[in-house]
Amino acid sequence: MSQEVGILAPVPSLENIPSQEVPTAGGIGDSSPESHASSQEYSDLAIADVNDYVNVRSTPDTNGEILGKMYDGSVAHILSAVGEGEDTWFQVTSGSVEGYIKAEYFIYGEAAAAVIEDYVTRFAQVEADRLNVRKEADINSSRIGYLDHGEKAKILELGEEWHKVQYADGSEGFVSSQYVTVLEEFNYAKSIEEERAEQEARRKAEAEAAARAAKSEQAAPESTNVTPPSTSYTSNEELRSAIVEYAKQFVGNKYVSGGRSLTSGTDCSGFTCYVFADFGYSISRTPQGQWTSNGRSISVDEIQPGDVVCYSSNGSKCTHVGLYIGDGKIVHAANSRRGVVTDDIYYDDTFLGVKNIID
Repeated sequence: MSQEVGILAPVPSLENIPSQEVPTAGGIGDSSPESHASSQEYSDLAIADVNDYVNVRSTPDTNGEILGKMYDGSVAHILSAVGEGEDTWFQVTSGSVEGYIKAEYFIYGEAAAAVIEDYVTRFAQVEADRLNVRKEADINSSRIGYLDHGEKAKILELGEEWHKVQYADGSEGFVSSQYVTVLEEFNYAKSIEEERAEQEARRKAEAEAAARAAKSEQAAPESTNVTPPSTSYTSNEELRSAIVEYAKQFVGNKYVSGGRSLTSGTDCSGFTCYVFADFGYSISRTPQGQWTSNGRSISVDEIQPGDVVCYSSNGSKCTHVGLYIGDGKIVHAANSRRGVVTDDIYYDDTFLGVKNIID
């Protein structure tokens, strides 16, 4: 409901309120304590203190056209003061909105400088290509959705390894702090046009969040930022370890039959082919070609991380391949339903043999 009144402490003195435009206060986005502590820096700052919102009007009276709204906790810069006593109005600018609001609806002056830290909103901005939002602060927790590169989520609780955030559909979840940048922002007035646009964007975001939540758990890894391989290794063991770590970065990516990209999607033999290609090895693009034409056959007892494990659905011709990563596990582009995953080397009964590509 529209408001012209708010709930406030007594209005501070107007002696320090500027009568003309003053420079915008700096420091927004700077998390250092000094950036929010100076009362002089925020001498022109006003913080809305109302039940819900207060209207920004075109003239200093209640008959003025409504240009926008200032919600509780949003900030404005005071340009001038009009009137006296209880009938004092501030001419303010906030966001894209400039107009008049009664002074009694604000915390301002030294009182505003003393509490400004309480009105900073923090957001987690995603630096990875895609980042899971988890139900709990645990890598093994179920996924409620994901955020793409550059997207932001409001932080509800800051943590060292995980931040609790507000997700688009109104639910709460956790994101890994390793893959986000924390931004600090003030809330500002919203014009009538901005409010309409935000309402439409919110409807779209909620629909998209619902669609994202319906995707499989394997659809989004914690990060798809890829660390490229080095160019030199001191031993085969070091090289094999690098190949394994490189390949594991793509867990969660899509399976695309005939696909040509480790990040955008490929199939089982494409996965092993392109992983080895990034380390300077040229191997066949097909499972059967990797089984018959590349490397040398070895027994399971000789297997090492970085070897290619071959499978056959008919007992002779190789129809599937994966990369051995140690501890009896492989990483492979399994199928269109599961994508790139890790499995036990004997995850089904079609095991055919092992190829040593490296030495």
